[in-house]
Amino acid sequence: MKNKIYCSVCQVTFIYREEVAPGKQVICPICGARLEIVEVTPEIKARRFPQDPAAEIDERIDTYARLKGYVFNEDKELVREGLLQKNTEHGDFYCPCRFDNVPENVCPCLDTRKGEVNREGKCL
Repeated sequence: MKNKIYCSVCQVTFIYREEVAPGKQVICPICGARLEIVEVTPEIKARRFPQDPAAEIDERIDTYARLKGYVFNEDKELVREGLLQKNTEHGDFYCPCRFDNVPENVCPCLDTRKGEVNREGKCL
């Protein structure tokens, strides 16, 4: 069975091939965010799974790196702290490398999801 799920974090719809039910948790294969299914009819609706911000960003960056085969350099803790600071100040995990706090810059930012790390060898 194919289920289309919209990720409110990266704003992308993805196909989920397993059974879904309210309360089920799924991982977005695009950004690594943990989502919770809240409704299945007439369409599947999911929300960001409520977590402590530090636990959420740790899980997301580790999951995203694992999904993409990335390895963090020694600056991982600085990036993590920058993400937590942006979350505290602006209400979401906006990329600490970018000035604009817009949906496209929620970590992992759109440029990263479009292959910037693959092209440049690192996140700018």
